[in-house]
Amino acid sequence: MIQLIATDLDETLLDDASRITPRTLRALKAVMAAGAGISLSSGRMAEAMLPFAEEIGVNAPMILFNGALVYDHRTGETLYANALPEKTAKQVAELLEEMDVYFQIYPASGYYCREITETTRSYVSRIRVPCQPVHEPLSRWMKGDMQKLLAISEVEKIDKARERLQQVFPKGVSFMKSHPTFLEIVAEGIDKGSALRELAGKLGIPMENVMAFGDGQNDESMIAAAGWGVAMENATEGCRAAARIVAPRYDEDGVAQVLEKGLAEGWFQRG
Repeated sequence: MIQLIATDLDETLLDDASRITPRTLRALKAVMAAGAGISLSSGRMAEAMLPFAEEIGVNAPMILFNGALVYDHRTGETLYANALPEKTAKQVAELLEEMDVYFQIYPASGYYCREITETTRSYVSRIRVPCQPVHEPLSRWMKGDMQKLLAISEVEKIDKARERLQQVFPKGVSFMKSHPTFLEIVAEGIDKGSALRELAGKLGIPMENVMAFGDGQNDESMIAAAGWGVAMENATEGCRAAARIVAPRYDEDGVAQVLEKGLAEGWFQRG
């Protein structure tokens, strides 16, 4: 029986306009009414996830920054945190600047860029939270540990940057793609799978009773960790290989279709 469901947002739960469709919203609410917990799991920060959490009425803590933070928005409590140390974050930022790759930095609250560009505007339109420009190199401006850095560029440039970063930082830093043009940079050992285990442990739920939905490289660990891993039809090969179920595409209400099947077949129970 499934007691906890964690779901990615972009190209999993949300449609192309970054909205939750009425069908998906009905399915999520029905699953919670049946007794299961819903957790949102994303590379996004809290400010960009709260509107969805409130719309759904999610009843479990959220996984933020690809697993660097587990946060209960209902109480303001941080259940788990593992940030990238300031020194390492600065070194990664310096290399990104040297390679002329656009990136953003994420401390505990808000996010920052050097200047507002078309890349920034495109990202802001996606998450609907403004980015703060600092008007100087981020490697010089940043203070304190970072939840993550996010590099954004065309696919070929991102892939080359990732290869170079992995050569320079073989330990201490994790690099993963949440989208073909997004490179997520967090502390080593951080991923959605580890965070989901932390969350399930805090809630006293065995992993075999956890379902996880995702589509990107950063979702592969979460899908593999869950007893009921679900990859969207549009997911990476890694997600699909790790999954117990392959759902229809995100733009076909794939999450809703799986949840509706589970409701009909009695997969969920009160915790």
